Amino acid sequence: MAPPASATTTARLASWFLALAATLVLAASAGANDPIRVVKAARLPPDTGRTVETALSGYAYFKDPVWETYVDGERRTLVRFVAEYDVARGLSDCPAVGPEVRPAARVFVTLLYVLRGDGVVSLADAFIDAYSATGYSAKYQAEPWITDRIYAGQACVGCMPLYLPSAL
Repeated sequence: MAPPASATTTARLASWFLALAATLVLAASAGANDPIRVVKAARLPPDTGRTVETALSGYAYFKDPVWETYVDGERRTLVRFVAEYDVARGLSDCPAVGPEVRPAARVFVTLLYVLRGDGVVSLADAFIDAYSATGYSAKYQAEPWITDRIYAGQACVGCMPLYLPSAL
């Protein structure tokens, strides 16, 4: 004799809810180990209560940010943040220059974070890439004060990386 329809429906609903709960638990635990989420949630030094994500997503000079993660040759988990810097806005703070240079067509800021096994996040590297309209590029190592200015919401790229030689 077959079980009543209501018992079958109840059993199906129970198994569906159990499967959904298991999926949610797996998704939540996977998110906790996601290096990008860990870096985004890291507090800025000194601990002001602001996170890396809050500072970078609210930074008015950035557009089109990209987050990616990888493991390097030393088996360190790295998280790379790259965003295009608003050249026109940055140039508004720079003095007038001569004809030997012209504004870069595009500038990108890269911040590279390392995630240790104990969950500690630190900034491993920062640099600026500037590109001319003809494809010439220049790379600048970012000084520590640059990330401090980003985190504070201030213009971070000095005038030099915003200009490239006119001949190029």
